[in-house]
Amino acid sequence: MVLNKFAFLTRQGLGKTLTHVPQTFVAGTQSSYASSSSPFAPLGNHGTGKFGKAGSAHLHTSFQGPPSPAVVYGKAASGSGNGEKSDSGLAAYYDAWQKQHQPGAEEKEWKQFQFTKRIGWKTPTAAVLAGRAKEREELGLRSEARLNHGSLNRAYSASAVDDIKKSDDAKAEVEALAKVDEAIAEEISQFTNPASTDNHVKTFLTSPESVLPSTPKVRSASPHSVQSRSTGELSTVSWLLSNETATTPDHSVDDAASFGEHIRKLSDAKRYAEIPPVFESMLTKGLRPTIQAYNGLLSAVVHLPIAKHQVVPKALDVYTDMLRRGVVPDTVFYTALIQLLSHHALDVADTKQEMEKRRMRFNGLAEKGRFLFESKETEYDMLLEDDSLANAVKIFESSLLKKQDRLYSSETYRLLVTACAQYGKVDEMIRVYSHMEVHKVVPIASMFPSMIEAFGISGDLASVVECYNEYKALAISDDNGKLVVLGRKDNEVYTAVIKAYASCDKLEAGKRFYDRILGSYDLAAAEKRGELLSATRDSVLVHAFVQQRVDSRDFVQALKIAEDQDLSSSARNKALATVTIAAADTITATATDSDTVDISTTAYRKMDPAYHAMKDVHLSMLAKYIRDQDVYNAKMTWFLLLQDPKLDETFIEYTALYSMFMLRMGEIAEGLIQAKEVFTRIRRSAGKHLRVLEAIDEAIERIAHSIYHFDRVQAMVGDPSTESSTSIYLRSTSTSAASARVAFIRAMKENRGLVSPAAEQTIAYLGAEEIARLSWQDLKFLLQIQAEILPRGHPAYSSFHPERFRSIVATMANSRTPVDQHTSDLVDYVIAQVGHHHPSIEAQWRDFQRSVHVLDPYAETTDFPGSTMIASELDDHRYGTAAALGQALSQLSNMRDTGRHPSYIVYSKIITAAAKEGREELVHQLLGFAEKDTPFLPYNQPVRDGWSFIYDAMVGACLTFGNRTLAGQYHEKLRSMGASPTANTYGLYITTMKGSTNDEASDALKIFKQAQNEGVEPTSFLYNALIGKLAKARRINDCLYHFSEMRSLGIRPTSVTYGTIVNALCRVSDWRQAEEFFEEMESMPNYKPKAAPYNCLMQFFLETKRDSQKVLAYYERMQSTNIQPTMHTYKLLIQTYATLEPINLSAAEGVLETIRASGQKPEANHYASLIKAKGCALHDMAGARRIFDDVLAKCEVRPEACLYQALFESMVANHNVSGTEPVLQGMASNRIPMTPYIANTLIRGWATQGDISKAHSIYDRVGREGREPTTYEAMTRAFLSAGLRSRAMDVFQEMMSKNYPPAVSAKSAELLGLK
Repeated sequence: MVLNKFAFLTRQGLGKTLTHVPQTFVAGTQSSYASSSSPFAPLGNHGTGKFGKAGSAHLHTSFQGPPSPAVVYGKAASGSGNGEKSDSGLAAYYDAWQKQHQPGAEEKEWKQFQFTKRIGWKTPTAAVLAGRAKEREELGLRSEARLNHGSLNRAYSASAVDDIKKSDDAKAEVEALAKVDEAIAEEISQFTNPASTDNHVKTFLTSPESVLPSTPKVRSASPHSVQSRSTGELSTVSWLLSNETATTPDHSVDDAASFGEHIRKLSDAKRYAEIPPVFESMLTKGLRPTIQAYNGLLSAVVHLPIAKHQVVPKALDVYTDMLRRGVVPDTVFYTALIQLLSHHALDVADTKQEMEKRRMRFNGLAEKGRFLFESKETEYDMLLEDDSLANAVKIFESSLLKKQDRLYSSETYRLLVTACAQYGKVDEMIRVYSHMEVHKVVPIASMFPSMIEAFGISGDLASVVECYNEYKALAISDDNGKLVVLGRKDNEVYTAVIKAYASCDKLEAGKRFYDRILGSYDLAAAEKRGELLSATRDSVLVHAFVQQRVDSRDFVQALKIAEDQDLSSSARNKALATVTIAAADTITATATDSDTVDISTTAYRKMDPAYHAMKDVHLSMLAKYIRDQDVYNAKMTWFLLLQDPKLDETFIEYTALYSMFMLRMGEIAEGLIQAKEVFTRIRRSAGKHLRVLEAIDEAIERIAHSIYHFDRVQAMVGDPSTESSTSIYLRSTSTSAASARVAFIRAMKENRGLVSPAAEQTIAYLGAEEIARLSWQDLKFLLQIQAEILPRGHPAYSSFHPERFRSIVATMANSRTPVDQHTSDLVDYVIAQVGHHHPSIEAQWRDFQRSVHVLDPYAETTDFPGSTMIASELDDHRYGTAAALGQALSQLSNMRDTGRHPSYIVYSKIITAAAKEGREELVHQLLGFAEKDTPFLPYNQPVRDGWSFIYDAMVGACLTFGNRTLAGQYHEKLRSMGASPTANTYGLYITTMKGSTNDEASDALKIFKQAQNEGVEPTSFLYNALIGKLAKARRINDCLYHFSEMRSLGIRPTSVTYGTIVNALCRVSDWRQAEEFFEEMESMPNYKPKAAPYNCLMQFFLETKRDSQKVLAYYERMQSTNIQPTMHTYKLLIQTYATLEPINLSAAEGVLETIRASGQKPEANHYASLIKAKGCALHDMAGARRIFDDVLAKCEVRPEACLYQALFESMVANHNVSGTEPVLQGMASNRIPMTPYIANTLIRGWATQGDISKAHSIYDRVGREGREPTTYEAMTRAFLSAGLRSRAMDVFQEMMSKNYPPAVSAKSAELLGLK
């Protein structure tokens, strides 16, 4: 019986992953098997060839012009020069096996399959490498080029499963496994009978049927250098462990030991990448590896970066080869392998549980009882077949046959016991635990809850009690100072016991046990009693009682426990989340249970929106709302989910679900646009890993199928007797829906290229009227897509393509707008292929190409010399913009009086100048002149180009006036004619967004990305605007990245750029790098001295480093470059003299005289600096008040908020908070508004006095719109200092409703313990 069970180890190696066959180690070094993404190369794609489905063909590399030599070269490389098929390792072996086992064929005598002999790898010389590079260049090969996917099914791709191979011949499999069982029986017998060890080794060395199928001898390859394997250190592991067993002569034992010791040292030093080459070198010398060598190789397998699903098969490869060579594992090897298998078993169990939950959630939304994606079905089936735990147990037991007193670490026992418990293997769990107990290994406490739950599920209540009593005894000994248990888990054990009682239908006994536990805390110390009670209640009520009610679908009682019991805030939210998710995911056979709906909605609304695990709650409610066809709540929940700044790949399924739902409800634009945007965000967050791209492709296929289904249903509406129902439906399709379809096709292209038939399904019912309403950019893109699909599209949709192609070309011909060269070449190539089938298409395309080359009809009336003079006036800044604008308007008037007009560019320049002077009415008057002089002709290219300048100027003017809505309208006009605003206009989009959002940095990045997507060539102004917003948000890494990108594009940074970077670095206290950039700025040949960078460094050393010498040094440096100090410079000087050691008040007051001597007048902030210096730094409250009163009395400056703020800060610093009330009244009489910064100071002051009501009244005076993050933080601190946590949470929730970036709200969240 033991032998049959142990055979599962080899069955995993042979029947499932097929990576345990020694031939895979050979294949690992061959180019046809080597993986570019993983050093452990999989066995190829023969599984997909057998199980893959047709369709899903990617067309992104099609129609890129005539076939290049690279394509021909690639095809030729797949076969030999004489036309014979090249051998593809195990794929060829598998094909040969299939031929020999055709259904009904006679059983033939077994014959060894001869694999192609491999030639060892050689390090290429420099000449060879240069030759290959030249060859690639000549052939046009690109490393980043993707091959056409053909019929590859993503459900069986490498991101889901390493390899799949299933035999259709059940009889052959049974016979093979019988041989495997015999081999394992021999291996175990040699452990139990030491006398047979030598014979056992000889059997492994000579028998072709031992353990694994034999393979031919493979010639050893030359050792690789570590550098040559930087991306594939372990791709050669499969080559190393060939089936050729080295027989080590006696005189070579020392050499083998030396290699083993060297590998051990490499492993200890964690230099895992160097282990495979050393192991290979040992085999090349004909040495049998030692146990130390195998230990090192196993550690390399575990630790080197490979795909997660490949680790266990590769580890078992090492173990299998080890047994085949007759090397006996030691405890170190067994420990590593058992822990790896146990870890994997636990991971598989968790994954299955998560997938089961998802399948239940999607039940009714996809096919009943199935996942939304087909690939998930395959993945789940593979998980069901996993037998890592059976292998771990068998390896554990076989290790004890050789050495019964073998001991493992506490962690090894914990992992194996926990895995057995989770899988319900109670007998195996008891055997492992008993071995640990007999040998007095100190247990880890976390295994006890799992054991207790396993006993409970099996109905063994006696063992539950016994296990609990054992833990209790260990806990008592631990309290007495004895090391008998590691990592106490008392509450988890209590929870497990109660769950076990519930599993045995003894819940009342569980409640009595719970009461006894709570009662036992009466004996605890008073200072610990509350904490112990709270922790136990939270754990037991949530994870035992609430969970038990949820499992029995008694959601009413579960919610009652969550509401009525004395739980902490986090535990209550956890309980409510459990109820919400379970109730929302639970549906009846036909429809959603109304009671369940009410419970899920009730629990959902009672949750704290700031709860850290709200994402899964939102997802479950989204699925429920979709089942209920509740569009409004589905949209609201979707909006909440999109607030997560980082969307991972698990969000792909929900995106497909939401998009399909919107399509069913008729909201095509919403569904498709959301899908495109979210897929883009997922790729940005999760990275462009293969599994992510494949999952997005599968989602696109599902969505496209829904589009086609929806279109077909809608097209059936109408009266067939009058006209076709299809045409009726097409006319009813909105422009936004048509644009959304094109956007969805863009999502395919951005991911991995077009997916067939998804692309055809998306645009199948897109008719002539919808095409005519598309923007120029969408129209051009649709032409490219249609050209790609036309020759090789899916046959089911071929009838749609010619007519649609004609409609696109006709629309473009009417616009008289030429297309770019790439589009023209693409269409020419396609027409060359299909033109003879569709002669009318070719004729229409040629007519279009001839018609777009026309002249500007307004050229004769344009005054070009006068336009040049006006442009020169506007570009000459010597007399200021206002004077230049006046002169330009005078010349424009004279020009128009003669019946002529300026050029388009000059009109745009005059509009820009008028906007700078704030003359909004004049801007619109000038636009009217342009419309009258040169009416817009959408079909004439020169006119379209000219008006692109005018509309660009109008966008900039509207942004300058703060009218972003009108700017958007002109922007849309630009888009409709196939143009985009200039980089400087996009810069205005960024600089003028102040106050429009709470996360200006993220919005600035979106604007910048939009400019890039529209092909706008960036300028220094655009980069300065972007970097400025990023610097304000303290996103220094983004600042430096875009600064570097700017220089790499050849855009020379200006003084403004350097000043912004210096400011950003000072904000994050990186003053050394700030000084480096400052030095670089001064050394630039185009450097134009400006005060801002100097002020920035002065302020940093004033406020952060408190270094007066540095401040004054930069001031002197500023004067040496003849830069006129600004008012801000003087303010910094005053603060330096008055607040930094050595304090020099006379010098601070002397700065005011310096300002007057320069012909300027001191401003309010200069006096405010003196007030703050006296009151806060010197605590001279009387002196501070005297300056304040003198300033107001002399009326030298207007009263401003900064004066009052400085006085309030001084009063709070001197504990005179009550004295602020009369000053506050005076501030109101002077019509000075309450600013957030004044409010912060007063809230802090009243909070220190313990008067929360007055602090809150100050908070209310600011108003919701005027409150800033610091205001929320100050009020949160005030409420927390008074013990009013619930009111602090209200403040925090209001703050979160403004959608500040996480970095801004982090401090308040940390105060509340939410981080």
